[in-house]
Amino acid sequence: MRVTANLRARFLPALVISSLAMSPVSALADSLDEGVSELYSHDIPYGTFYQRYEPTFYTGFVPRGRDPERIHIHLGRGNQTRVTVVLSDDVLRDYAADLLTRYEAYRDLIDRGEIVLTQNAAFEDFEATIWDLDVEGLVADEAGMSEEAIRTRNLALMERLNPGRVFRISMPIDEVVRRWAAQVKSADVKGMDRKRQIELVNLMLPTRLYVGALDAGVSEDLKALVALAGESASLLEAEAVDRLRPAFVGLFERVTKGHYPVVGDRLAFVEFTAIYPVGSFNQYTEYRGQRIPMYPTPGRRALTTHQRTKTPDHIPTVAVYSYSPWLPYMHVGKTLHNSFHTLWWRMRPAKASFLPPELRDGESRSREGEPYNYLWLLSRGPMSHGCTHVTTGHINELRQLLPAETERLFDVEVFLNRSYLFDVFDIDGDFEPEVMGVKYFVAYSLRNKAPNKLRAPTDRESFYAWLYGGALKYDAEGRGYFTGVMDAKFDGPTAVKGTEYERIELYEAEYEPERFQFYARKPIPFVRELRKVGADRPFAGAS
Repeated sequence: MRVTANLRARFLPALVISSLAMSPVSALADSLDEGVSELYSHDIPYGTFYQRYEPTFYTGFVPRGRDPERIHIHLGRGNQTRVTVVLSDDVLRDYAADLLTRYEAYRDLIDRGEIVLTQNAAFEDFEATIWDLDVEGLVADEAGMSEEAIRTRNLALMERLNPGRVFRISMPIDEVVRRWAAQVKSADVKGMDRKRQIELVNLMLPTRLYVGALDAGVSEDLKALVALAGESASLLEAEAVDRLRPAFVGLFERVTKGHYPVVGDRLAFVEFTAIYPVGSFNQYTEYRGQRIPMYPTPGRRALTTHQRTKTPDHIPTVAVYSYSPWLPYMHVGKTLHNSFHTLWWRMRPAKASFLPPELRDGESRSREGEPYNYLWLLSRGPMSHGCTHVTTGHINELRQLLPAETERLFDVEVFLNRSYLFDVFDIDGDFEPEVMGVKYFVAYSLRNKAPNKLRAPTDRESFYAWLYGGALKYDAEGRGYFTGVMDAKFDGPTAVKGTEYERIELYEAEYEPERFQFYARKPIPFVRELRKVGADRPFAGAS
């Protein structure tokens, strides 16, 4: 089903539609200022009220990642998982078409009775946004636009639909070269072992490159670049940079495969970054006298098969997982595994007296007019047998950020830090890296497999004092920072100590609302295939 011309006229004036092709960024921004801003408020309560376990489909607006090498998944100290996608030209080009294809698939299945919506009304919100923005009209306009204009317009659309999560990175290449050259030591000119060579390659773009091995050609080019850096050490800084730049850029482009392109005098690329609170292994460890959540399986891993269904795109048949995506990253023995997944505890809000009222009070009735019986609320902290717990909305969103094709999931890498090592990332490309975090302040324990009591108060400072073991400090404006902490490097599959930071700030991403729609139970293959639908993969039913 396509949105009709009458609906387009109702939701977006023709003047705005015609102006988009002429001035894509400014016209789109102007067109979105009214009528839909309330959809993107971050003042959204945690958790999901529900009645029963049922399948879900994603109703949000993140892009579909296509190239596994452009996807970075990092778990760091603080119980959050960061997913960063370096956006390729084809992802930006197809963004509006991807939204439209997904919407039309949902709408068609609903109209034909193949999907029966239940419990919540997230689809109606998704549909209203598609209409408000006339996504069908935007896609139709692409026939008369250049690819560059389409990408520019779609990037503005993506930014508006995902505030605070899209980052246009622009880094002066000369500053990148200068900072790298400052890391070269005189001993490097005389000779470097494998570890030092890998370290210097990753220092070409710190916090973004995690190269684990070098082929012979890259190794020889690096040696030549290091020798040139040694020869240039006595030159004035500008002269040294001029001399190093061509060789540096040549090696950099070879190592990064063009994912971080050099455009003129700058590195210029766009990233989408999502940060999700997560539950971890139900144990603590101590570090420097600090009691912190324990991560028992650190290392560099790749998504792998579920040992029963033999697919990395697993969906559990056990109802308590509510048919959500289950993404394994580690086998444990012959039958067990660790994974990203959602596990629903039976929590009755009225009886969860350990929660503050603002977490227990929510929607009173479902779309069927029935009172909600239960609350699903993530515990950010010790909770699992070793897996990484993610909310239903966020695990649906994570699956959307990954390639649609099941076979490509095997190439998606996951970086799991040791318990005391932070995920440090220069999220906006300003050469000032930060510790990654997220504004979510709930952790509770279980008793007899049921939520029992809070592990820490739910206010920001009290929660952080528990989560970080007292390591977080605050400046006069209330911004959090750490002193003397470390990030991680990866020696092959092993997570090891990385850079130590004398002082580094905490970046706090907004907690993202969970955007998903419940529907009546369908066979697992149907549920799996519906999550793959997009511009390059129309829904073809169960397979």
